[in-house]
Amino acid sequence: MERYFDKNLTFTHMSGKKQTREEFIGEIMNGTLNYFKVDTKDYSISVDGDTSHMKVTHTLTAKVYGISGSWTMSGENTYKKRDGIWVRVR
Repeated sequence: MERYFDKNLTFTHMSGKKQTREEFIGEIMNGTLNYFKVDTKDYSISVDGDTSHMKVTHTLTAKVYGISGSWTMSGENTYKKRDGIWVRVR
């Protein structure tokens, strides 16, 4: 997973909790964050050279910090193409 996320990327959860890439991946690996299903509701992607921007609304089914449920979220992400791989940078 590390190769798809920039080393300086931070993640912000619905609760407002912020995590580094290492913290986020660590909690996936230790079972704190369990993502089961993502249903994409709406999205748009624009590409300009080696940079892309994505706006997305999806419903995530998960068990996080001991709480199970489904949550609908919207967000924007930026990706950079590095060595042929789209890496999330924001």
